[in-house]
Amino acid sequence: MSVGGVGIPRLQDLTYIEVALGNVAQGATFEQVRRALVDRAAAVARDGDTDGSYSARKWELTRADTKKHVHNTVDVLKELMRLGWVEKHILPSGPSSAYAHSDSVFTLTSAGETWAALVASDRRAAYNALTGVLLSTHPQFEGFLRLLGARPDSEVEHLTIPLLRFSASGYRSNAVYLDAFVDFATEAAAQGVLGWVAPPEAISEGVRGYVRRIEERARARQKELSRKQFATTCEEAMSRLVFSAAGCPLDYISLELLRRWTRFLGLANFSYYAPGPSAMRLWSTALVTGSDASVEIRRRVGKEVRRAALDALWAVWREQRSDAAGGMYLPVWQLRAAVCWKQRISDDEFDRALREALAGEHPGLGLRIHLDQASMRGAPASTKPLIIPSASGLRRVFNVISVAPEASAHLTPSTTTEET
Repeated sequence: MSVGGVGIPRLQDLTYIEVALGNVAQGATFEQVRRALVDRAAAVARDGDTDGSYSARKWELTRADTKKHVHNTVDVLKELMRLGWVEKHILPSGPSSAYAHSDSVFTLTSAGETWAALVASDRRAAYNALTGVLLSTHPQFEGFLRLLGARPDSEVEHLTIPLLRFSASGYRSNAVYLDAFVDFATEAAAQGVLGWVAPPEAISEGVRGYVRRIEERARARQKELSRKQFATTCEEAMSRLVFSAAGCPLDYISLELLRRWTRFLGLANFSYYAPGPSAMRLWSTALVTGSDASVEIRRRVGKEVRRAALDALWAVWREQRSDAAGGMYLPVWQLRAAVCWKQRISDDEFDRALREALAGEHPGLGLRIHLDQASMRGAPASTKPLIIPSASGLRRVFNVISVAPEASAHLTPSTTTEET
């Protein structure tokens, strides 16, 4: 949906709202807001850099180019106006007209002033309040949480989108893969445990029709989809079909944004690698009641939740090891996905549980946990590394993990000294 309506705005990072509103509160111009958002994007890239790919020069050039990041700036200002936190104001139609609005300034409403004061004094409470406003402003945001089991009236605990990996079918052509994909999805849906239902003919036509339209568009540009692009198109088609069948139509970009938003807010999680047949699995990590000022959020977090995750670690480890091809380690992201899916918790809670265990904060665990910085294979793009600060304050990235029972467990990361 267009960001001009009630659809999900194209905000890759919810903290853009905080950055933009804070700058507006200080009387910043459009150009100053743009630069502040570039700085935020650069900080996110720098903090997420684990392979040395971050380029300060690239972000310096982006900051200096008044045509870069204009769409992001317009989208976040539109959203602030939609939320009722900034007074309506004319915005650039695109990068080429940004120069005409570079000196424009904006005015906070009383609600915007209230949130600006709250985020300065209690950031957690401010983002809880933002959740309440998003629920009442964007029906798709509320529908997404309901389908994942985060709302009191939810009838399901999770939502599963069956996806046949393009490397798994041994297909000889895109057409063969498409047939296998549709068959796989239809058989999965027939089990009745995915959180949605659709007849086989609807699945077939929904996926094939979407793929056909994308192929026709590519051919109109005298291009052909690569196998990877074709597999991604099938995933987009299946995701759209699932959410429509579940009663909350979403385009794929909106789904990606909602996954990111709700993970950041501690409301939901997702994984392509949770145990079971190939799928994208999405689940709630909180119960959200009410909306606007009456919103209440109960997240599955805390020492007891993390202890329960650690108590489940050994059983999950053995299940995952039974499917592994030898060796004494598993990728951290693989074990994390399995535990978080089983316990319905966030990645952050799993990572914190491991850090607490290594620090000896969970006595009587009876496990030896060993982490290493070696890498078995590249981590999927949808996962994140486990980062534990060293004694010197630098970050150490751990890629693999080993778990074993031990009467008097000694839990420790590897002594490898490589740091990032």
